[in-house]
Amino acid sequence: MRENKIVNSFHYLISFCMIRLCIALTTLCADTSPAAAQDREAFLSKQTIHCPRCALGGANLERRDLTGADLSGADLRDAKLSRTILRNANLSGANLSETNLKRRDLTGVNLSGAKLTGASFHRATLRGANLSGADLTEANLNLAVLTAANLQRAVLKEALLYQIDAGGADLSGADLRAALMGGARLINATLIGADLTFVDLGEARLTNANLRNATLIETNLRSATLLRANMSGIKGEGANFIQAALRGANLANAVLRGSDLYQADLSDADLSDADLRSVRLSAAKLFNTKQAGTNFQGATMPDNSVHP
Repeated sequence: MRENKIVNSFHYLISFCMIRLCIALTTLCADTSPAAAQDREAFLSKQTIHCPRCALGGANLERRDLTGADLSGADLRDAKLSRTILRNANLSGANLSETNLKRRDLTGVNLSGAKLTGASFHRATLRGANLSGADLTEANLNLAVLTAANLQRAVLKEALLYQIDAGGADLSGADLRAALMGGARLINATLIGADLTFVDLGEARLTNANLRNATLIETNLRSATLLRANMSGIKGEGANFIQAALRGANLANAVLRGSDLYQADLSDADLSDADLRSVRLSAAKLFNTKQAGTNFQGATMPDNSVHP
């Protein structure tokens, strides 16, 4: 009986090792297949501009015209891309972490689902680019052009977005927590359901922007322009709206408890059913505002009186 158990255990061990060996050999063959090697060789020798899923880490691609190239899923970490043209290229799912793409022309590029953590897009042109679902954690996009870009569900935690031009861009569901966006231009941008917790949007321009159901907890919007912005249903506890221009903004059902609206212009704004408990409204303009169901409990009103 004991011998049978030993034999069975031995057979199980042999079977397990054979399975692991087969998996390892399959992976090795896939990574070093002649076709994959030929694709990479042909790409590096400039015979083709297409090289999906290629290992191109550290490759010298300087001054290459890769307009419309298929580099989806490629590993491009540390690749040299000085003066490389990537307009309308397919880089979906590619790994460009820590890559230097300063001043690159990336108009219409597809970077959906790409790994772009710590990458630099300083002054890059990303007009009409698809960055949906991309990971841009701690990326540098200062002064980048992102007009009409698709950034739905993109992760931009702690990213640098100072003075970006993202007019008409779609940032619905984007994670922008603790991003630095001072002076950003977001006119007509869509930020529905975006997380802007602790974001610095001081002096940003958000005229006609759609921030419905966005999270703006502790967000800095000092001196920001939010004319006619849709901010219905936002969660903005402790936000800074000092001297912000909110004329004609929709703040219906917004939660702004404990926020600072000192000298803010809320003329013609819709404050219906908004939670403005304990907010500071000293010297704020509330001309022609809709206040049906608005909760001002404990708020400091424009004349410095405290609402009961």
